[in-house]
Amino acid sequence: MEIEAGLIVESQSPVKQVFKEVSNTPHAFFDILPTDWQDSIEPFWKNYRKTARIFTLETAKRVTGGGIIFSAPAPDTLDEEQAQALFADGQLYIGFLWIAEDARGCNLGSKWISEVRNVFKGSHFWLTIDEYRLKSFYNKNGFDLIGEIAKGDAVEWVMTDKIF
Repeated sequence: MEIEAGLIVESQSPVKQVFKEVSNTPHAFFDILPTDWQDSIEPFWKNYRKTARIFTLETAKRVTGGGIIFSAPAPDTLDEEQAQALFADGQLYIGFLWIAEDARGCNLGSKWISEVRNVFKGSHFWLTIDEYRLKSFYNKNGFDLIGEIAKGDAVEWVMTDKIF
């Protein structure tokens, strides 16, 4: 167990993970993302840094995962009207949650979500997925499917936080 920035961090991974905000040094997170995700966020980060915060999980050697919490539409938002309604309802958007492939299977995604809930106590969250198979992971972490967005060839599923 470790305390980082006032948070108690327990790892289910054999390697100790530290939960950390890296909003001021975003490349610590951007560099682990797939190229298409980098292309979706890096060019926009300067505009979004006022309404978004980046949190990572890190070992002493590297960033193993992370994600971004948005309080305004993210650059990849397909349905801005629905997004605005969810933000108006006080919900925060979880975007770009990514765990390095070689670090998967250690509950790091669940750990990241839990730590975000600790930072934003009392807040409600929403997210979109573009791979339906991820639905079970998010269900396990307290999210319910509330709808589908289709725009051209793109389809995303919208999920909201059921843990209050």
